[in-house]
Amino acid sequence: MTARPPSPRAQLAALLSRFPPGTIALAKRCLLALRRAFPGAYELVYDYSNKLVVSFGMSERGIEAIVAVAISPDELKLYFDKALPDPAGVLEGSGSKVRSVTIQGASDLARGEIRALIKAAIERSGISFPRAGATRVVIKSASKKKGSRKAKRPARARRSRGG
Repeated sequence: MTARPPSPRAQLAALLSRFPPGTIALAKRCLLALRRAFPGAYELVYDYSNKLVVSFGMSERGIEAIVAVAISPDELKLYFDKALPDPAGVLEGSGSKVRSVTIQGASDLARGEIRALIKAAIERSGISFPRAGATRVVIKSASKKKGSRKAKRPARARRSRGG
């Protein structure tokens, strides 16, 4: 009998477990709030060596995500498309594609200016979300142990000069 692979939600929980307890608690509360904001969405999980990125959208294509949350040991950031209007001036960064807001506590997602950004991002996407529905967690990548970034060159045979 072969063992059944863990569910995507169980895999997400395992990926989160490598972070400090405070970060895990904040991430779980934020993900719950985002699941409520994006009912029926795909929740795409990307595992990088020092962070976990979870994006929300209506397809399995990460490039089509409406928002994403990056979870690292010391902070959580909520990312939006750079072109999204930011009348309250809360978005940080000058990336070519996205800007972010740092989330200090789960209650930050209930702040008026952040709720307005989420609403504007949904409207800009043109997608209508159902009133209810479970998000579908999809583990898109898992980090693999990587060797040194420098490519190893084979030793060159020494050429003798003249002689």
